[in-house]
Amino acid sequence: MKTVIVVLGMHRSGTSSVAGSLSLLGATAPKTLMAPAPDNPRGFWESDVVMVLNDALLAERGLAWNDWKSRPAGPAMLDRRIAEAMESEFGEAELTVLKDPRLCRLFPEWHRTLNEAGYQIAVVCPIRPPAEVSASLAARNPLSREHGLRLWMRHVLDAEVASRGVPRHVMTWASFLTDWRAQVAMMNARLPLRLEFSADQENAVDAFLSSELHRQRTAAATPSLVRRTWEVLCQIARFGDHPDLLQRLDGIRLEFDRACELFDDVNRRPHA
Repeated sequence: MKTVIVVLGMHRSGTSSVAGSLSLLGATAPKTLMAPAPDNPRGFWESDVVMVLNDALLAERGLAWNDWKSRPAGPAMLDRRIAEAMESEFGEAELTVLKDPRLCRLFPEWHRTLNEAGYQIAVVCPIRPPAEVSASLAARNPLSREHGLRLWMRHVLDAEVASRGVPRHVMTWASFLTDWRAQVAMMNARLPLRLEFSADQENAVDAFLSSELHRQRTAAATPSLVRRTWEVLCQIARFGDHPDLLQRLDGIRLEFDRACELFDDVNRRPHA
């Protein structure tokens, strides 16, 4: 059975370094890799084909990559374009790594289609403090701090609830940078995969990862709802999917959806 490691994380949350490391450890990267950029000089490690497809899937739902409004209600559907993208980008590779932050909003469709196509799915969820994510977005795009925090909330909450019941490993990005070997060992324990690697591969990851990747460090305060979300996700990273923690996230999600209704007119403005 083919296995796909889905790196399910918000923009600017270390997903590129995680996907790149997993590729260096033996998972097959997509054929059509997005080119490096000044904000990500070591590469995004994601597929241009998948990114374009996901932008189209979001647009069909009245969304864009930088929307924080909720998805339209409705069941997840099988989509042949997803299966075709996987075939074109990965072929018959037995272990692949799939990364695009847009997957946070679209995981129900991807999950259902990947299952139908016979893939075994393992989810890796890197999380980064929301104040740092919003600062990184402001430096790159730019987006306002408030917009960045709402976007973080929507992505992490959508990704968390959509990946429940799927084998997954939630981790802070900082812990991966500090000790990637320990995090990979936890992936091997929690997920349906066994990453085994040589000394040369270990050295390649050590050279690939560095503190230089962790820019926009900040401990700035965030609104209560954002702070509570981060705290619960950190507890899941430490203790796993405890029912009490998932229930707390359900309550936070309801609060966030209600709060977003107050900003619906702002959310519908054309994007710059």
